[in-house]
Amino acid sequence: MNVASLMLVAFAMSMPTVMAQDTDFSGTWTLDAEASQFPEPPGAGGGRGGRRGSGGLGRGPATMVIEQSDDVLTMERQLAGGTQVASYRLDGVESTNAGPRGQQVTTSRWEDGDLVTEGTLAIATPRGSRSIQLRERWTRSEDGQELVIESTFVTPRGEMVARLVYRR
Repeated sequence: MNVASLMLVAFAMSMPTVMAQDTDFSGTWTLDAEASQFPEPPGAGGGRGGRRGSGGLGRGPATMVIEQSDDVLTMERQLAGGTQVASYRLDGVESTNAGPRGQQVTTSRWEDGDLVTEGTLAIATPRGSRSIQLRERWTRSEDGQELVIESTFVTPRGEMVARLVYRR
């Protein structure tokens, strides 16, 4: 195989990665609470159905405004305590953001056209500081009108999963 053929094969194999990074989450998004699933705290025993949880870690803001460039996604959220702004590097470089319950340290990467963010959330509790592992997968619908954020939180008391559905 000659050099030109090898370069063509290498380029063809890299195409899905390049195309996957074209997902743009920019815009104003509104939470569809009826389509979303909020987490139950570990050991809560259910009884409230799949849609409603305690709020807590997985309850998303009603409105989110996202701005995205090639290497940074910035999100402004309206929460009960006011406005929160967070920025995430999209190139695998660590991002640190302060939240209403503690400091979040994450890395983000593209995976099959979705944005995957993993990291830790350090929160202060009456019993001292706790570390929570988190993983989020952001998926945008083909028509660009729906954003689904699937979040998994691993706490000292177990795992919680949330599926938040946002619409434009």
